[in-house]
Amino acid sequence: MFYFIATLLNAAPLQQAQPWLGVAIDEKGKAGILIKSVLSKTPAEKAGLQPGDLITAIDSSAVQSRDELMAVLRSKGVGNSVTVHFTRQGKVEKKTLKLEALPDRVELMQQQVLDKPLPAFKIVTVSDRKTLTNANLAGKVSIIEFWATWCPACRAAIPRINQWAPAHSKVQFIGITDENEELVKQFLKTEKMNYTIAIDAEQGLQTALQVGSIPTFLLVDSKGVVRDIALGGGDYLEALLKKAEALSKGP
Repeated sequence: MFYFIATLLNAAPLQQAQPWLGVAIDEKGKAGILIKSVLSKTPAEKAGLQPGDLITAIDSSAVQSRDELMAVLRSKGVGNSVTVHFTRQGKVEKKTLKLEALPDRVELMQQQVLDKPLPAFKIVTVSDRKTLTNANLAGKVSIIEFWATWCPACRAAIPRINQWAPAHSKVQFIGITDENEELVKQFLKTEKMNYTIAIDAEQGLQTALQVGSIPTFLLVDSKGVVRDIALGGGDYLEALLKKAEALSKGP
């Protein structure tokens, strides 16, 4: 019995704990990595890093790409302190922080998003090129899906959404992709989607929410506050749909 348990425990290869700073980055920065946003309760926030800071090095290692940054962080390891060299408004600065382990993706989204207002966004609908913002969600329960034409799990969820969305008119359903508009239009010629499809070309909302896997569904109440998150379809989506129906009926 003990041998069997040990075999199960050793079946999966061990992996190094992944360290992180807790920032969304833009690799287009010149001579460094531009911080687009800083997540709350992360090493970066605790150290005082800010959006707009340009990371140039970790300790003595220069970094100019995400891969270089991740390689340096992995070489240091979780629990160790590093010095982040950066420029802020042209001034060279540095901050020391302790590396923490990268949280589970669902856990991370729940910490950053759940029970908080949906970040400001601007997306464009595919059908009529109408611009949608947070104002378009006001006063109505909404479900926001992050999806893509190439994603098999996203395509598998379409029939269920097509069935559910028209039957629940009090809930606004919006599918958001960051793909090319023409590509999405070609997809919609063969795949019927009975709900609003929009494009976030700049990946603004996706980045703000730290969406890293699709399909991801967000339930937003009539006041614009995120009330639930579902990563994946199937039973996870069904649970979110039930919550959306109950929320739309009010107290």
